[in-house]
Amino acid sequence: MIASALHITSSTVEFHLKNIFSKLQVSSRTELILKLGKSTVVTDMDLSENNDSFNFWNWMSLALKSIERFFEKKMENTKTENISVDKNKISFFDSIRTCFINYAEFQGRASRSEFWWFFLFIIIVASVLVLINEILGEVFLILTLLPFLAVGSRRLRDVGKSALELLYLLIPIGGLVIVGFYWAQPSIDQNEAFL
Repeated sequence: MIASALHITSSTVEFHLKNIFSKLQVSSRTELILKLGKSTVVTDMDLSENNDSFNFWNWMSLALKSIERFFEKKMENTKTENISVDKNKISFFDSIRTCFINYAEFQGRASRSEFWWFFLFIIIVASVLVLINEILGEVFLILTLLPFLAVGSRRLRDVGKSALELLYLLIPIGGLVIVGFYWAQPSIDQNEAFL
């Protein structure tokens, strides 16, 4: 059936099966399925069947998509009729794109989801890069400092605070708590916002 579906000879299929069996140290298809413990059909990953090399960026993209799906499900589960829904809800990847496009834009407003998705992106990527090489993590944090301050400033404006309140970040630990409290506040009406 495999040979006819792929338009190859059955001896070619047998040859590849023997190679797979020897590589995974099994002697039959049943042992192969038991050893893998799951379907051999790739669902979430778009990787070539013959590509054995590890592609960090494919893995990172899949990991970020999985995290986004996880948090979206969690947010859907916590919604009730009494909780107001953020009208400016933005997805994880849209947030990253928006923050990098507006990397030096300190005017305007940023929704709560835009800020926190970008914050989560920075934490995840910096953590992975530090595990690989500490210098890579530090370089990444330096490169994302300006976009982070810009989105933080826009987020403060969205809650009716001055962008100058980012200066609280200069206070060790306490400043981060104060600004973090402001960043977590819900958006206020456009007419009430600090301009």
